[in-house]
Amino acid sequence: MAQLDALDNISAGTLKQTRSFFHVIGERAIPNTRVNYRVHWLTTDGNGRDRTSALAQHLYHRITDYCTPRSRILEARARDDIEGGNVQMMMLQEEARRLFIDSDTSGEGGELLLYFLLEAELKLPQVLCKMPLKTNSAMPIHGVDGVHAGRLADGKLAVYWGESKLYADVQSAMTECFDSIAPFLLDDGTGDAHRDLVLVRERLDTGDRELTLSLVQYFTDDAPERTKLEVRGACLVGFTHPAHAHPYEERDDDGDAGEAAAVLADVQERVESWAKSVGTRVTNRKIEDFEIEFFCMPLPSVVRLREAFNNLLGHK
Repeated sequence: MAQLDALDNISAGTLKQTRSFFHVIGERAIPNTRVNYRVHWLTTDGNGRDRTSALAQHLYHRITDYCTPRSRILEARARDDIEGGNVQMMMLQEEARRLFIDSDTSGEGGELLLYFLLEAELKLPQVLCKMPLKTNSAMPIHGVDGVHAGRLADGKLAVYWGESKLYADVQSAMTECFDSIAPFLLDDGTGDAHRDLVLVRERLDTGDRELTLSLVQYFTDDAPERTKLEVRGACLVGFTHPAHAHPYEERDDDGDAGEAAAVLADVQERVESWAKSVGTRVTNRKIEDFEIEFFCMPLPSVVRLREAFNNLLGHK
């Protein structure tokens, strides 16, 4: 459908922004699966300090986009253009801030991080804002963490069920992530995924009426387009990896590619081990035939990232 071409242009963010925070290393397709695996290694600043606080700030600045349907954002911008100033956009930012859980163990920062990478790096726009659907701001989102979509060949549409886990331990994070997403991938639309499929059909919002109406058909059971909907997965596993900093000043490598190569050389064994763990879990859960975008994210401290983000939300 020609209308789907517009889907390529509504994602927020750029690859340049993600590279400000992460070196991407170890990219590969995991054998005997359809998992696209890559490790996102947090960058350091010119003084060798990791950019945990900067990442938390960037995520905070994205909460309006993450929590607000695109049509409301466009309406707010239009009104601000007429009235002058940024009052309407600031109101949306405050609404978004109040939706997040005030908790030291909340995983919502990870959900926002997955959103950022899918939109800015893979150009897969969010087509359903689940945060405004929460009936209690003290409770987490039900179902998958995020719903994104991408245009495929021959008029097909891929819907990505998103799942993120930020744990101290990498093995626990991987186990919980795949345990959570497997039922949605394996479901034929009558079980665990049914509620989210209905929500997408009823609440899908791209900010473009024609595009929205076209996409809705892919989530309507008795529409011909429903046969062209492919279910995929998007997973982010963040975990604490203390041996994080690297003395870039001692290397002769120049530019991002050189730094990423230097990181990979230092942690090649771990990168391979994490990839093997992903492949084992995917195969054990019989989801190896599903396309899955997998972000492996070792962090200096998961706790510190969560605390930095919560502090910006005003959660002390």
